[in-house]
Amino acid sequence: MKAALWISTWMGLSAVPSAPTAVGREPPEATALRGSGGSGAAPKAPTAEPQTALKALEMSRAAVKAAPDDARRREAEGRLKDAETHFQQARYADALHKADEAWALLNPPQPSLFTVEVGKDGGTTTVTHRQGPPVTVEAQHATRILAKGESVRVQQGTVLPEPPAAPQPVQPTDKYRFTLKPSAGGLLGPVTLSWAAVEGATRYEVEVVPETVEAGPLPSPVREVLGARQWALPALPAGRYRWTVTAVSPGQGRSVPSTARRFELAADALELNIKVKDGWQK
Repeated sequence: MKAALWISTWMGLSAVPSAPTAVGREPPEATALRGSGGSGAAPKAPTAEPQTALKALEMSRAAVKAAPDDARRREAEGRLKDAETHFQQARYADALHKADEAWALLNPPQPSLFTVEVGKDGGTTTVTHRQGPPVTVEAQHATRILAKGESVRVQQGTVLPEPPAAPQPVQPTDKYRFTLKPSAGGLLGPVTLSWAAVEGATRYEVEVVPETVEAGPLPSPVREVLGARQWALPALPAGRYRWTVTAVSPGQGRSVPSTARRFELAADALELNIKVKDGWQK
């Protein structure tokens, strides 16, 4: 952390532990950062600009991706889904509120434990997030959010590079219905998701979230990180699902998630042939 503060002195770059409530909404003295002994959630603003709500959504998405797959994460995913719905309907204050709730669920007040590795090579500085919750890297008044394991390169005297563009899903088309023969365990597959390449991206993070299933409890989301531009899903229960893909670049950070697409898995109807006196009847 001292290295990050030193870099702030010579090139205006800093890395700090981040929460949706800490990004441009309250004066610094009113903001409760992790480890400061605050409640973990800042007072809600009565109104919110789209940029503020979008920043909160980005932070909450990063926190959800970094969280272990447990009941708290699933509850946070529900709050985040509500926040995204509010944002799409231009209810930015509501989106901000729900994004804050999602982040707070995954980041209860506790001492801050995070590690940021800073490497300097000539006029270029690379900040790599090694441990802990997502952090915000700021240079020349531009910011970039880094989750664990991600990095961003900054050229001295310049602003942060623009993040990569959001990937464009290709297949399947939105709301496509697959009719498949179930396996012995009743699961359906294979289904392959694909998307267009993004310039500068070296890997893609794909998330498939079940919305409804025909039988049994709702399964946990399925996630994968790939260098390829397609993913053959594991067999899944019959039901409806939505999926997004995020591009990650070593020098630019991560994109926003792609537009969500949905698909349905349905079991192929079993055809019975019954022998009757005058022949076969279906």
